[in-house]
Amino acid sequence: MMKIKIPLPQKISINTFVNYHWAKRGKIIALYHNALVESRNKRITRFPVELTYRFTYKKKPLDTDNTAFSAKLLTDSMVLYGILPNDSPQFVSALHLYSKKGARDEVEIEIV
Repeated sequence: MMKIKIPLPQKISINTFVNYHWAKRGKIIALYHNALVESRNKRITRFPVELTYRFTYKKKPLDTDNTAFSAKLLTDSMVLYGILPNDSPQFVSALHLYSKKGARDEVEIEIV
């Protein structure tokens, strides 16, 4: 099991992201990729894994299903940095999403 805890680079849901200009979307994607840069030397070696994303928000939490987009950006970041070789079902068998109010905007990713 591995855990990664990071501050959320930006509170974003798919509902708002789809309405942004492509350049702004690119900047948000880069923010999420950069959020995992410190974890780039971690490697998962047993597959498939289940990914659990526990999102906390200082103000109003996103609806749990709206956190799926942030989870997708973070999963893609793990592939980008080689933490995961791929995000296909062969390597990631399940996703679990949680959203609640907390002390700060952050996410804990548990990889089992």
